[in-house]
Parts: sequence; C-alpha cells; structure tokens
Amino acid sequence: MKAVRFVSFGMVVFLSLQLQGQQRTSTQNSKPVKDNPPRESMSTATDSLKMALNDAKTSFNTLFKGHKDTTTIIISDIDYEDPSLSMLKESLKKLKGVKGLSMEYKSSTAFLKIPFKGKPTVLWDELDAPAKTPFKLVEAGDNELVLKVKSANSQ
Repeated sequence: MKAVRFVSFGMVVFLSLQLQGQQRTSTQNSKPVKDNPPRESMSTATDSLKMALNDAKTSFNTLFKGHKDTTTIIISDIDYEDPSLSMLKESLKKLKGVKGLSMEYKSSTAFLKIPFKGKPTVLWDELDAPAKTPFKLVEAGDNELVLKVKSANSQ
C-alpha cells in the first residue's frame, strides 16, 4: 500500500514539474524564435500612433464641423406666431438651391438654418419683396444674416 502511494505521489510531482518546466522554457527563452516577426522600433510605433491620431482628428472634423454651406438667419424680437416669419420661411423653402429649413426659437429670437451653397447676401437678394419687406437687414456675415423686425412707424 505504501508503494502505491509513493508511486502516485511521484507521478503527481513528476507531472507538475513537467508542466512547470514547459512554462518556464517558453517564457524564459532568450533566443528569438524564427516564427515571430521582429519587434517594431520606437519610431515606427510613434509614427503609427501619429497616423492613427490624425485619422481620428479628420474623422471628428468631418462629423462635427460647422457646415460652411449652411446659412443662419437670426431674427430678434419676433413672436413665434408672427405671420411675417411664416411668410419668410415659406419663401425660403421655395428658393432654388435651398435644400430644407430648420428653425429654433429661444427668448423671442428665431434662428433659421438653411442649407444653401452660396453667400447669405445672395440668399437675401433672391427672396421676393413681400417676404423681405417686414424685416431690416442689420448684419451680413460669412454664413449668417441678422435681421430685425421693422416697426409699424418705420414702414
């Protein structure tokens, strides 16, 4: 019975030494293995990282850039239900080159965003007279127009 235990114990020790021996030889092998590719140099890894960052930056700029072909019309001191605002929106939608219109309204100020390839002044000039008459052009920038509602006395 003692011999069986001794042999069993010996087998367990032998097998555990074999497994440890295999693990040690694979991790402590100081000779390069011919199948593994050579390690990248520090400059190659840095260049790869720079290229990846530039690609990510380009992607973010493409997704989140301010659109140069969008004109914003800002009209201050106007009611949301004002008929002249509705007429202006309808006239803008009918213009050639306008692909749609979105509007935000905040604190008595209307923000109209119009996808339009061209200068905002060209957009304003192309509007028909009845749509422009209630408004006074205060400022024209690269991609925005600032309008003010004309008062009843100034017409």
